[in-house]
Amino acid sequence: MSLADCKTLIQHAFDHGYGVAQVNTNGGMYDLTRTIVEVAEELKAPILLGAYEANLGYRGFEFAAMVMRSFAEKVDAPVAVHLDHGSSPDVCREAIGVGFNSVMIDGSHLPIDENIDQCNQVTAFAKPAGIMVEAEVGQLQTLLPDGSMSEVKNLCDPQEVERICQETQVDMLAVGIGNAHGFYKGQPDIRFDLLEQFARVSTVPLVLHGSTGLSDQTIRRCISMGMAKVNLGTLIRTRYLEYTAEVISEGNHQNHPWRVSQEVCERVKPHVQHIIEVTGSTGRAEELASCLGR
Repeated sequence: MSLADCKTLIQHAFDHGYGVAQVNTNGGMYDLTRTIVEVAEELKAPILLGAYEANLGYRGFEFAAMVMRSFAEKVDAPVAVHLDHGSSPDVCREAIGVGFNSVMIDGSHLPIDENIDQCNQVTAFAKPAGIMVEAEVGQLQTLLPDGSMSEVKNLCDPQEVERICQETQVDMLAVGIGNAHGFYKGQPDIRFDLLEQFARVSTVPLVLHGSTGLSDQTIRRCISMGMAKVNLGTLIRTRYLEYTAEVISEGNHQNHPWRVSQEVCERVKPHVQHIIEVTGSTGRAEELASCLGR
């Protein structure tokens, strides 16, 4: 199958009250990408293969896109390939040029006028090519090693949410509601009151970043309030390394790296399955087929 149109996936989820999981492939890593796609196929669920810029610097944009597209095109499940946290319009252009069909321009650290300007630069070349564009307001923080947040500063302003929707042509919007990248220390203070305000003024589906460590109930509530895309990264890469150490120490690999990878992937699969089930996207492939013209 060809790559699935990302806008169709997200809009269908938004319209029908479920979410689509974006799982980080660690820059198009073969084993993780294969695992994610196999689970999506088993569950007949849409999935976004995510790769962010720092990871892509290691394997390269072109190689990562080749790996992700190769697996995506082998299955019937609807799969899209997404650039996560692109730092500039040039980075987004590079990703599109090698085969990503969805990109995020992250100007959340910039003043709102500059953020809007970057969004408009990206949509100017992405939209004619049929590429979905995600933006962000309320800079998402990375948690400290102990899981705490140095300062809660990612709570965005409803006026900025409204402005970016009205003054750009982005297709989805990540918003800061007290979420962060990493493992949380204790229960994070997720501001549903703010999310309610953002959903009221937003004209596009919203995106939940930093789902690692959030309860299933919290994720489902966010989806019910307009978040149609849910990102999962830290949990997957962390468990992958932990399982690798376990499998090697167990000594059943006969010194074959592929045996290690095979067993590690089997142990990672339940985590991918869980986020798909929590988002409510299990079994949605058939519904999406007609929307995608398949």
